[in-house]
Amino acid sequence: MDNKISTSFIPKSTITPGNLRTRREPVGIIVLFSLLILAISVLYFAGIYGYRYIVDSEINYVCPSAGQSGGDCKQGLQQTFDLAMSDLPTNELNDLKRLDTKLKNGGAVLASHITLRPFFAILAQLTVQNIQYTKFQFGKDRNFELSGVAKSYDDIAYQQKVFAGDQGKKYINSFTFSDFDLDPKGNVIFKLAMTVDQKLLTYHVDDNQ
Repeated sequence: MDNKISTSFIPKSTITPGNLRTRREPVGIIVLFSLLILAISVLYFAGIYGYRYIVDSEINYVCPSAGQSGGDCKQGLQQTFDLAMSDLPTNELNDLKRLDTKLKNGGAVLASHITLRPFFAILAQLTVQNIQYTKFQFGKDRNFELSGVAKSYDDIAYQQKVFAGDQGKKYINSFTFSDFDLDPKGNVIFKLAMTVDQKLLTYHVDDNQ
């Protein structure tokens, strides 16, 4: 008796497409995120285009004829500007422009102009009684060189104190007395180098300051 059992792994029936189940793959997160970004981008560009269209309409809108619009139409900004410019007196504007240019040029000339009158007024105000100036020279660097005579050395010391005081500091930046000597009468002769505030030399300075 044969005790062997034969085993076969070959299926008894054939496999048909109907016996297979269709497997659905889930939609990836990356795909959903991409679609969301695309939708937001489309909305964003649509909003920009719409805003641009509105702004362009407000600027460049031109009303139709008065008979069609009934007279209540509001012109765009560009049209309003053009109408306003057409109503301006062109000749008068050109004259005013030329006048403005002349005034600016004149102001520049005055700003560069030097006047010594305020300096002399301040110098007379600050000079003590026994000091006299005999020679005056104005340098290219807007510095002053003066020669003078004093009754004594004490008068020169007092003059230095006045120049270094609060009133003198308002106008005088620096000063130096030098070359002391005595004249035949016993008076002290000297030289004085001085620099002053540049505002003191400009033409528009108030002489009464």
